[in-house]
Amino acid sequence: MVDSVTICLATQHRAPAFIPLALLYLKACLVERDSRALDEVRILEFGPDTAVDEMVREVLATEPGVVGLSCYVWNIKNLLEAARQVKENRPDVKIVLGGPEVGPVAVDVLRRHPEVDVIVKSEGEIPLPEVLHAWSARHSLDQVKGICFRDGDALVETDDAPVVNDLDQIPSPHVRRYADYQGRVICLETQRGCVFRCSFCFYNKDFSLRNRRFDLDRVKEEILFWLDQDVQELYLMDPVFNLNAERARDICRFVARHNHRAVPLHAEIWAEFVDDEMARLMRAANFQFLEVGLQTTDTTALATAERRLKLQRFVDGVAHLKRHKLKFELQLIYGLPGETRSSFRQSLNFAMSLDPHELAVFPLMVLPGTELWRKADALKVAFDPDPPYFAQSHLSMSADDFAYGRRVTAACARLQRSRTARLLGRERGLTFADLVDEWVAWEDEGAEAFDGDSMKRFVAHVCERRAIAPQFYHHFAALEFA
Repeated sequence: MVDSVTICLATQHRAPAFIPLALLYLKACLVERDSRALDEVRILEFGPDTAVDEMVREVLATEPGVVGLSCYVWNIKNLLEAARQVKENRPDVKIVLGGPEVGPVAVDVLRRHPEVDVIVKSEGEIPLPEVLHAWSARHSLDQVKGICFRDGDALVETDDAPVVNDLDQIPSPHVRRYADYQGRVICLETQRGCVFRCSFCFYNKDFSLRNRRFDLDRVKEEILFWLDQDVQELYLMDPVFNLNAERARDICRFVARHNHRAVPLHAEIWAEFVDDEMARLMRAANFQFLEVGLQTTDTTALATAERRLKLQRFVDGVAHLKRHKLKFELQLIYGLPGETRSSFRQSLNFAMSLDPHELAVFPLMVLPGTELWRKADALKVAFDPDPPYFAQSHLSMSADDFAYGRRVTAACARLQRSRTARLLGRERGLTFADLVDEWVAWEDEGAEAFDGDSMKRFVAHVCERRAIAPQFYHHFAALEFA
């Protein structure tokens, strides 16, 4: 009987410092709402380098009746292999998968992986307890909404689960110690879902209600709890923290009043919604890292991706962040449909003209369940069928363009960290995109890994090729990499 067995919830992290928020929500539901004993629901967390056989040993050591695995693009291969081995060792164990990596393609995953019994297609707080109840009562799962399950040789997909409109029905995982939190990055939601329709992004696009918010008093209670703990960082995982400007300002004021330990905060924001007051309040609250998605400035790519951009408001928002000395990472995507090598260079140069604290360039991924994934054939998008689903070509970029783009992504990651490179990219007749191309060509000539000495040699190389006086950059690089 499932009611009396251990439920083992497990995941493999990309970065072990982050708490497993999805699993903690599930445990909170099972303990607080289903009245299961705290030790009946076990959470196992594995680091990125944990071998599959070690995961299997630890899962089996809990003597589980049910194993639930939280699946993402970075862990799906290992978790599926772990599930196979668990089932091989314990055929009686029920295996449930959830997460964005399996929900949108549930039938296909079940078809290819006979070791999996059930896949939860979207949010798990309602379906998982109902699955457990059905198993306990030895009922069919066909009345449980929001799942895909194996019924003998048949694969059954049920109707979508009801959307949890009132998020406060979900018990909080933040007021009891469901895991070891000390010194970790605390992931916390103030809202769920995104009102924007960017085709490359998976944020809850199929929900009728695209943005739901936790009660502000609850949010403040959770934040206050963590501000008094020994934690590394508080990461507000909202798709757009400042989507509702007044609510975001209220949270910032609350944090500023109570953050006596100066816990750093991290959030994703929309630059167009940042004004001077918002930036000032985020600074007062001790936001130490902000993710700002630009993605592209190309109008065709923006239209194809169904992404809005009001450029002047974006520039003004970034200026407010810089005025209040807020560190932010400006993000671009290489290879959106409609983009070309030339238009990406323009986006790259524009991004660097804003002088972000950090620049991140991501290769386009065609994630299962996204609108881009659904329209891939229409847009002639070829992509890897396995994680991480990198795009290979489309109507406006060839396979060679994408191969070059992977090198551009790596070069940007190196060069954007160097103040010397950033300054050199502002020389008359030279752009940062030119510098990236120079680096790629230099690598072809056998350049070493990126470090201070190689940077000095690279600067000398570029200065010689471009007829630029090298003395300033030589001395600046010597200071930077001293």
